[in-house]
Amino acid sequence: MPRKLANSIAVLALCVQSVAADVEFSGFVDMSILSDDGVVGMGLDQFELDLSTDLGDGISIRADVNAMGPSAPVELEQAYIAYEVGEGLLLTVGKFLSCTGFEAAEPTGMYQYSASATLVYGGYQNGIAASYATDKFGVYGAVVSSVWDGSEKDLDSDFGIEAQLILTPIEGVTAKAAFAIEDKQNLINVWGLYENGPLSVAAEVNLMSDWVNDDGSFDSGLGYLAMVNYGLSDKIGVTVRYSAIALTPAGGGKDGETNEITIAPSYAISDNWGLIAEAKLLTVGDADAVAQIGLESLISF
Repeated sequence: MPRKLANSIAVLALCVQSVAADVEFSGFVDMSILSDDGVVGMGLDQFELDLSTDLGDGISIRADVNAMGPSAPVELEQAYIAYEVGEGLLLTVGKFLSCTGFEAAEPTGMYQYSASATLVYGGYQNGIAASYATDKFGVYGAVVSSVWDGSEKDLDSDFGIEAQLILTPIEGVTAKAAFAIEDKQNLINVWGLYENGPLSVAAEVNLMSDWVNDDGSFDSGLGYLAMVNYGLSDKIGVTVRYSAIALTPAGGGKDGETNEITIAPSYAISDNWGLIAEAKLLTVGDADAVAQIGLESLISF
């Protein structure tokens, strides 16, 4: 083998090893069994692999790939570059998660198994964002191609805007107020969280205007959530949540209402493996309440 080629291969191998050593891998495997009004199903809910690296000089990169089930395609959930300018200022460009909403987008950040009835938050978005934070105060702003459609990439006349105010006035208290708009559809999301030892208490309100339903009609709406989580020990916890949403047709008429109450005990088998059992009563409109009982297994790495 020519010496130059051998040297090139050796240098390339060292570079690959260096990059690989600096890349951090994390993720989770989420599986569950669910009885929905007596109909039982079980399987893989989500697999996710997250990659991140610090390039130095305040520049970092993150990319998440996931599959929402055993037969679902592997998709790029988010990928972005973040630049810490300094003095609390951060710039982000790429595909990233909306700032709206109390409940997490991933099961690793949830207090229970299921999502609330007032899940109207923005999703993963293509765009550019800037944030500024101190110990007690923060602001966030973003221009995105779409607030609610992560597949949209065109920055046309219907682009989206998000803004958020973050307050952490005392230890254990977090409050956030966000505004998101795309075309005429807009959302005001306000939530607060109090944490003290094993106790966590949260409340959330969502105000919707010119909300687009699946049938294309426009509604205003109100959604709200109340949640209490208590850690009985290092391994055992329990969550109680109530949430509801009401959408009002623009032309008048009866509100479309949905509400649910959830009780979810949890058990940590290890630092990386947890089980969540859940009992939920879901009521949609005038229909009878439907019982949903689930058991979730969540392994993170």
